[in-house]
Amino acid sequence: MQSETEVDVSVIRSADDDGGISHGQALIAFVDAAMTIDPSLTADAREALIEVAGEAAMVDAAAVTAMFQLNTRAADAAGIPVEERGLEQRNQMGSVLGFEGRSDGRAP
Repeated sequence: MQSETEVDVSVIRSADDDGGISHGQALIAFVDAAMTIDPSLTADAREALIEVAGEAAMVDAAAVTAMFQLNTRAADAAGIPVEERGLEQRNQMGSVLGFEGRSDGRAP
């Protein structure tokens, strides 16, 4: 049986801590860099993540980042409505991360 790990997602906003997960700061830096259009930032963050977590972890992080972007954008582009429960959860998470709530739940 696995023990539960408490994860602090509020660190995503500031990246001051690891959020309670291994290599959290490197993962946050990698995702932040992946969301930019500056290839040098992405390359540096990729190498830093490989250094602390290994190449397989970097590939996994890249795949998860890409899928979140794809799924959110595809659903928004297709006009798929966000269910009320999902909208509430999305806005609560956005609040933790410092984003304003969105009445339609669509991604910024």
